[in-house]
Amino acid sequence: MKTTSTLEKAVKFVNNCKFIFSFRKNIFQKNIFSILFCLISTISFAQSGSCNVNLIVENNGNTRSTPLDGTYYSMILTNTGTSTDTYVLEIVNINSTCSNTDGSSTASNISITSSFIDSAKSTITEITLSPGESSNFYIHVTVPAGTAINKWSCDQVSAKSKNCSVAASTVLHTLVINPVND
Repeated sequence: MKTTSTLEKAVKFVNNCKFIFSFRKNIFQKNIFSILFCLISTISFAQSGSCNVNLIVENNGNTRSTPLDGTYYSMILTNTGTSTDTYVLEIVNINSTCSNTDGSSTASNISITSSFIDSAKSTITEITLSPGESSNFYIHVTVPAGTAINKWSCDQVSAKSKNCSVAASTVLHTLVINPVND
């Protein structure tokens, strides 16, 4: 596996700086933009390997039918980066841009109510994970009273890093069914 630790990247950065500073003084007067670009690029490159995240629905259960009283999606969030990070959880209805898994039109899709909960049934909004650590949590889906049956909802679940500009997301497809017919 070809990964470079943040420490190794920092050493490389220092060596690059030593090389740049070894030139005569007038290099800084003529090439200040180049030096700043080099510095910013090196720092960005060093940070890029330290943050990464993976978000999946357990057992590839992205599509589910639910009676009017709701259902749960079991989620797994994994910090695949090299530093501890906190991820903000968000769910957004994307009916207008998704495709129903049965090929039906999204024009009659509905909005459902969703909340993030942990195994103790407490509401959560963010999760902090060490490198390589995973966390299981649930999305509790409830169907608003009076919702018609045989309607779909498409919802995008995201986990966004607080420390870097990385995020992971997945789409949930929920079909509201009539519990009497099942």
